[in-house]
Amino acid sequence: MKHLKTILFFAPVLAILNANAQLKKQAITGNVTSISSGAPSNPLGTKVPEKINTADRDSLSVGATNADKKMPAAEAGLASQSTNTESPFKAAVGVKFLWGISATGKYFFKDKHAIEAIFRYRSLGGIVNDITVTALYQYQRPIADVSGLYWMLGGGAYFGNSSIKNSILPAEYRDGTGSFYFGIAGVAGLEYKFDGMPIAISADWMPAINLNGGGFGSENGGIGIKYTF
Repeated sequence: MKHLKTILFFAPVLAILNANAQLKKQAITGNVTSISSGAPSNPLGTKVPEKINTADRDSLSVGATNADKKMPAAEAGLASQSTNTESPFKAAVGVKFLWGISATGKYFFKDKHAIEAIFRYRSLGGIVNDITVTALYQYQRPIADVSGLYWMLGGGAYFGNSSIKNSILPAEYRDGTGSFYFGIAGVAGLEYKFDGMPIAISADWMPAINLNGGGFGSENGGIGIKYTF
């Protein structure tokens, strides 16, 4: 009877201790499982919610959608800026034919605004050698209906020297000197830049007024081809 009372006294105590041990074991197992699965937990062992609630998820979705909408708009803006230029190239060098042969160099110092230098040699009937240097300002704009085609207007100044070939003159007339001249010139023409190629072609007319006695001259300008940069 004495032993029965002792057993009845310690049985509840052992049951409580066993239950406490089982709870601790389950808590440790849960923490190990959360760590292995990558789910974050705080130092107290309480799991952090793995899912975002519906309101937060919707706000993030809206933000992502707005960002997706803004990025193409920004890219479109950059594309429009890159294609909205009114200069076909930055610089170019080339040659021009028709009234003599010319070496040319052109540079856009600002969008739509360029300067061109022209060095021309012309032989008039094999009798006269004529050399002219011209500097022009050009205002250039695209023609909307034709991609790559531009019109240009401008003007500038020139100077040159014209001399008769001494080889065809009698000895008494061979003084080796020429006739220096200078004046102002205008330019009007078209220029076409090939898409995807560093080549441009042009056709222009350059009327001129000689300021030291030559008067008006219309035989100037020509057909040109340039390598662009």
